[in-house]
Amino acid sequence: MSSEPMVASDRAVPLLAVVRGVAQQLDLAPGVGAGTCSKENTMSVPAPVGPLGPRIPRRAALLTPPALLGLAACGPNASGGSDDSGDGTTLRFYWWGNTTRDAQTNEAADLYLEEHPELTISREPTDWGGYWDKLATQVAGGDTPDVMQMDEGYLAEYSSRGVLLDMGGTAFDPAQFDPSALDAGKVEGTLYAVNAGVNAPVLLANPAVFEEAGVEMPDDTTWTWDDLVEIAARITESTPEGTYGVQQLGIQGDPNQSVFLRQLGGEKFDGSSLGFTAEQLTQWFDLAVRLQEAGACPGADAAVEESGQTVDQSMFAVGTVALQSQWSNQLVSFDNLLDGTVRMLRLPSMTGSAADAKLWYKASMYFAVAADSALQEEAVEFVDWLTNSLDAGRILLAERGVPANLEVREAIAGELGESDLKVFDYIDAIAEELGDPPPITPPGGGAVGDAMQRAMEEVLFGRVSVADGVAAAIAESESALS
Repeated sequence: MSSEPMVASDRAVPLLAVVRGVAQQLDLAPGVGAGTCSKENTMSVPAPVGPLGPRIPRRAALLTPPALLGLAACGPNASGGSDDSGDGTTLRFYWWGNTTRDAQTNEAADLYLEEHPELTISREPTDWGGYWDKLATQVAGGDTPDVMQMDEGYLAEYSSRGVLLDMGGTAFDPAQFDPSALDAGKVEGTLYAVNAGVNAPVLLANPAVFEEAGVEMPDDTTWTWDDLVEIAARITESTPEGTYGVQQLGIQGDPNQSVFLRQLGGEKFDGSSLGFTAEQLTQWFDLAVRLQEAGACPGADAAVEESGQTVDQSMFAVGTVALQSQWSNQLVSFDNLLDGTVRMLRLPSMTGSAADAKLWYKASMYFAVAADSALQEEAVEFVDWLTNSLDAGRILLAERGVPANLEVREAIAGELGESDLKVFDYIDAIAEELGDPPPITPPGGGAVGDAMQRAMEEVLFGRVSVADGVAAAIAESESALS
């Protein structure tokens, strides 16, 4: 969903990639994917070549002119969000999302402003693909948004560098929060981010594509990865050219990769190190190759292109892929695009038992406040309202996941639409099958998924062997964590 293909050893790197060096000089690991600025604001510079393509040195920032920091967001309000007129202070709110989330968030912000006419809120939505590059350049330029969405993969990274405010002792009230959901926003016991919703790994299914192929929906409590390959290949064979059984899970990465590794006894991380072996990662790469060779998924070219698509333009959303791995809260957006027909399936297991699938509850995302915000009190009060207010809950519903506030969760249960109910029901259905929560992503860990995808792309394009791809992925990942 959020990766940038790097498959040519002599390709030029956009200017935004050099700006990543600014963040790296601060030891922040930005995400992957192109930024949202216009092409007129980019240029090309030569890139050092690594074993899997060009890489930006950690000290590239030393070569970056200060003027380039102006690329951060192409201006603080240039993202297309609305600027509310008011008589007082402007609070900047930055999030990644989709059309459904944007509409709900804007509606909630409008309601909040009715109660706080002294404020204005500058809304800065973007897509996941450009989110982390943009945030890193904003932080490096001293232009951090007052309120921002945060992901588990970057929570330890940003909190350890002093970017995020310690929410303990502020006006945020955690009294009604599920204790485990609250703890998910803590790093070494300090609350740096507030859980915006609970979700879990899921495989979304489009029944229309199954029906077109004449293939029955699988029993997701008993199926295996071998079953997935076989079912997906049959769907591809039985539908028109350009329609496939499943997305290329190897390019997608998480949550599938982490689920698969956990079923083998590994974890993505173990403290500040990788939590899996080369043998375990080899089995994951082998599965991706099997999917491709069986015709169960799109070829490498299409899979890489697909990884950069927005939700509404994804192959699953347009009906040319039957199965797509996601986090459960994303069901709402896809269900809206597919007329409420999407089914939610557990990911397969090695043994054919859902109890061995090793799924887990995850904070879908967090709300965090900038430690250097001049509006800390206002920002904290806004986050408290977004997560604790029944009025906000009735607007936001379950698009960001099942609310972490138990009072809000109960209050909105009777007001949910069919899509939100599917999410609630799925979260309840897997409750007795969950594995232990995985270790938190350590500083530098945000770059590991990027390294995995680069290596996976090289393997799927046939440029390197599985063994060499695995070795390169581990080497680059260990370097990012060191």
